[in-house]
Amino acid sequence: MTLTAQPDRKRRPPMDHPGQRLEMMKMWRLTEELDLSEEQAGKFFPRYNALEKEIVEMNKDQKEILGSLRQKENSGKEISQKELDEITKKVSDIEQRKIQKKQQFFEDLDNLLSTDQRARYLGFELRFMEDLRKGMRDRMKRPSGKKRYMKKMNGKIRNDGWRY
Repeated sequence: MTLTAQPDRKRRPPMDHPGQRLEMMKMWRLTEELDLSEEQAGKFFPRYNALEKEIVEMNKDQKEILGSLRQKENSGKEISQKELDEITKKVSDIEQRKIQKKQQFFEDLDNLLSTDQRARYLGFELRFMEDLRKGMRDRMKRPSGKKRYMKKMNGKIRNDGWRY
């Protein structure tokens, strides 16, 4: 008799979450693309992670503000010009803060990275996101090979198309 165990999806190790895997891939790519030394990486990534954390928080704030707008739309209530102006100002202010944070971060890299490394960093985010999108598009276009069917027979699920 053979027993096999599957890890509980709810209690995955930290690196098994897609967001964390993506962040690790991003760090690896940054290290490789910028050709960071161990010393540079030790100084760069704490700063970079702090910036990313701030940006995530600002994005949450924006989402919350825009969520209140959507809630009003969905409830059928008309939004006044004044309310729209206030929401627009709040969202724009957050965007400006994000730009300022990124600009300050980039300027602070002067004493850590060479000019060449900073130039490569400048376009990294856009290239990284484009590579991710391209990879996803390629996966969607790829033929799936043998189609698998989910069958439920007597409470047992099979995904190989065979019947019990």
